[in-house]
Amino acid sequence: MNNDIQLHNRWLGGEKLEAFEFMHNEYVRVISGQYSGEQGSVVSIVQIEENPFYILETEAGKDIEVKETEIERANS
Repeated sequence: MNNDIQLHNRWLGGEKLEAFEFMHNEYVRVISGQYSGEQGSVVSIVQIEENPFYILETEAGKDIEVKETEIERANS
């Protein structure tokens, strides 16, 4: 099995992994980039790299793709 798939599945299972700042279903705010100002829940990881890409499901119900450096915890 591909190492990226294994990491993704462990993350989906709720395991806190050093490679990812945010947990599955964590509520975040977009602080920079194209979607700045949006808020929503982290639902998936798209690219596993130094600055991972996540899929967020926004409050408006749309899915957006953002880099880890473009988001922060909404309660911070």
